[in-house]
Amino acid sequence: MAKKPRLHVVALAAAKGGAGKSTLTTLLAVQAAKEGNRVALIDVDPQESLSSWWDRRGKVDNPKLFEGVDAATEAIELIIAEGFDWVFIDTPPAMLDKIEAAVACADFVIIPTRTSALDIETVGIVERMCQEWRKPYAFALNAVMPNSKLTSSTAQYLSLNRRTVLQPYIQFREAHIAGMTVGKSGAEIDKGRAIREEAEAFWRAVKDAATKAAKRGAR
Repeated sequence: MAKKPRLHVVALAAAKGGAGKSTLTTLLAVQAAKEGNRVALIDVDPQESLSSWWDRRGKVDNPKLFEGVDAATEAIELIIAEGFDWVFIDTPPAMLDKIEAAVACADFVIIPTRTSALDIETVGIVERMCQEWRKPYAFALNAVMPNSKLTSSTAQYLSLNRRTVLQPYIQFREAHIAGMTVGKSGAEIDKGRAIREEAEAFWRAVKDAATKAAKRGAR
């Protein structure tokens, strides 16, 4: 009998609020589930944006939220036992103890950021955690404006010292905002080709990076 693939744990972490952690978590969860994966969600943010999204989605089984979790480690063993393929952890801003706990149990960490100076100044906080725990990580540019010089200059800065910036960058779209209010992803709200291809390509980039990290036994 073929051995079942191991669970992949992806944490989305940023020290500053408003970077888009919850939005990107829902995007990835929906895309992973569409491929037939069993997807688990962990929300350790007291604001419970991800939990509210899941409630509005109808408390579905895939992706499934593990409720009542204060720390990501509490749910991981249960998720493994239930045979899930992927788990995405949505973390709070500023609460460094909760962020670090999520980083510690992840295979791969996504650090979302917008292209503002205030966002860029804080990415180093989570980056240092990843380095201390020896966790593979990558930056994700979120809510970018098309053809903006600020986008290209931010990506160039984040790429220094061979750091990884996931592509494609996630453009600012009203569909992402609307989706969070009704329990859907942006690509489920906007049926256009551009947003669908962007979501699919972003998921492929994350899947490839996290799969490589898991094979190296990061967690």
